[in-house]
Amino acid sequence: MPQLTLAIITDIHHGPDRGTKLGTTALPLLARFRDFVADLRPACTVEMGDRISDVDEATDRRLVAEVAASLSKFPGPIQHILGNHDVAKLSVQDNEELMQHSFASSSVDINGFHLVFWNANDKLDRIKGFSLAPGDLDWLRADLAATELPSLIFSHVPLDNGSMKGNFYFEKAWVHHGAYPETEGEAIRDVIERSGKVILCLNGHAHWNAYHGIDGTHYVTIPSLTESFTTWPHPNEAFASLRIGETIEIEVFGRTPLLYRLPIKAKADHWVNIHKDYAPSTVQPA
Repeated sequence: MPQLTLAIITDIHHGPDRGTKLGTTALPLLARFRDFVADLRPACTVEMGDRISDVDEATDRRLVAEVAASLSKFPGPIQHILGNHDVAKLSVQDNEELMQHSFASSSVDINGFHLVFWNANDKLDRIKGFSLAPGDLDWLRADLAATELPSLIFSHVPLDNGSMKGNFYFEKAWVHHGAYPETEGEAIRDVIERSGKVILCLNGHAHWNAYHGIDGTHYVTIPSLTESFTTWPHPNEAFASLRIGETIEIEVFGRTPLLYRLPIKAKADHWVNIHKDYAPSTVQPA
C-alpha cells in the first residue's frame, strides 16, 4: 500500500488585526509551523491560500513578500494555492512574482497518489460571490482523466457546498461568499464523481473544521491559522498533517484539534443512485 505524508496550512491572513482575524500573530505562528514541518518531514507542504488580509496594493505587496520570506525557510517542497484575499488588490501575476511560484492549476504524482492543486478562479465579487472561470472545469476534467492513481484535490474554496450553519462569516453576513454557487458546485462534483478516482478534497476559506462525505469522497475544511471566532480572544493556531496508508488520517492541531480517520474508496466505486446512470434498474423505497 502506498504511503503519503503531507503538512497543510491555510488562511494565514498576515496583516492587521481585523475583527476576528488576528493577522499580527501570523508570522510567529508560521515560524511555529515551520518547526512542525521540520519534525514531520513530509513529502510536501501544501499552503491553501489567503496568505494575507488585503489592505491596498502597496501594503499587500509588502505583506505577501513577508510571508514569502518566511515560507522560503521551510524544508522540502511547498505547493501554494491562491485565496480570494491574495487577489483582492493584487493580480495573479503579482502573486507569482512575489511568491516565485506559478499559480496555474497543476498536479504532481507523489508516492502513488495524484495531487491536484486546483487554482480555480477565486476572485470574489462582493455582490455575486465566487464563480468559476472559463476553462477551470475543463482543466480539472482533463487532469483527472489523465491519471489512474487515487487522487487528492486541494483548493482554497470548499467544493462540497456544505452547511455553513454557525459560521461567523458565511451563515448570515456573506452567505454567497462561502462557496461556488450550487449549480457550479454540482458541476464540480459531477467531474469528481465521474472520474471515480478522487478520494479526498481539502480546502481552507471557511476558517473552521468541517467534514462532508459525498459518494465516498471526503471533503475536509482545514481551519485558519489566525482566526479566532471559535477560540476568542486567541488565534486558533491551526495547521494539519495528512497521512495516507491503509486509511486517510488527518490531524488538525491548534486550539480546535481534531483527528479524522477515514476509509479510502475503491476506484470507480459509487454510492447507489449518486447519478441516474449509476442507478440500478429497479429501486425499492426505503
